[in-house]
Amino acid sequence: MTELQDEPRLGQSETGHQFGYALIAGLIIVLILAVAGYFWIEKTGTKPIAQAVPLPMGAAEQAYAPQIDFGSFDLSRTTNFLNQQVTNVAGVVSNNGPRTVLEMEVSMEFHDLSQNVILREKQRMFGTKEKPLQSLEKRSFQLNFETIPDGWNQVPPTFTITGLRLQ
Repeated sequence: MTELQDEPRLGQSETGHQFGYALIAGLIIVLILAVAGYFWIEKTGTKPIAQAVPLPMGAAEQAYAPQIDFGSFDLSRTTNFLNQQVTNVAGVVSNNGPRTVLEMEVSMEFHDLSQNVILREKQRMFGTKEKPLQSLEKRSFQLNFETIPDGWNQVPPTFTITGLRLQ
């Protein structure tokens, strides 16, 4: 008599192992994608912008502010790569006093033909990443504005120093 051998039927036991391997491989791929997605979102996500600490404007800074002059203005308009009008205000700032200006914050006011303020904007000059403005030094600057109202009288803005950090 011949012995009957049980032959594995097609797809019986090996398929069970293959399915298990495929399931584990799929879970590993999903886990890798999830971790990569998390790190991508963390790297490219918007984070709150740190607010700059206001510069001091105490009695000493107020007494020194008249030593700083703005002049030699040059106004121009250009179009940026997004086809938006950008107004450039270039000029020279002079430190006529004995101290070094480490940082300065200015408020600029743009006026209309009736001398009403139509735009007020603050900007920092000579920040922590820039060279300080030394005593008796003059330096060129350029500030760019994207949203000046149409009623602007085309005269340079008035500059008011609203914060100073002196050495």
